[in-house]
Amino acid sequence: MIKVSPLARLMAKAQPKKLQSGFTLLEVLVAFMILAMSLGVIMHIFSLSLKTSHSASQQQMGMQLAQSKMAELLAEPRLSPGVQQGEFSEQWQWRAEIEAWRFPDQDRVTEYRYQPYRIRVEVERGDGRTAPLVLSTLFLVDESAL
Repeated sequence: MIKVSPLARLMAKAQPKKLQSGFTLLEVLVAFMILAMSLGVIMHIFSLSLKTSHSASQQQMGMQLAQSKMAELLAEPRLSPGVQQGEFSEQWQWRAEIEAWRFPDQDRVTEYRYQPYRIRVEVERGDGRTAPLVLSTLFLVDESAL
């Protein structure tokens, strides 16, 4: 039998017992719930930002097509009043209205050298999910040159 000195026994009692370290099951479950909820919110925000980005790029494309059609109409040597329409592609359609226009305070009796025309270009997607994009301008035409 081994004899243990009273000093060794006293020192053994004085040393703190080692505690188990780590997380309890409840703490782990709460951490996972917080993580799951925050990831859900982050994914929803990411989804909304992608949707908004796509919508903005589609609107920008429509506006560029409308500006292109407006420039094409203004470049023609003679404006023909009336309605024209067509397609850029299967996805985009356009409609243009050209009409002689009078200013509200313009004298109806006096003949002017320049005649204002209102040109309105409307571009929309073929699926009808978005509102049409509209550009409108007034263009002065020298009537004496025609």
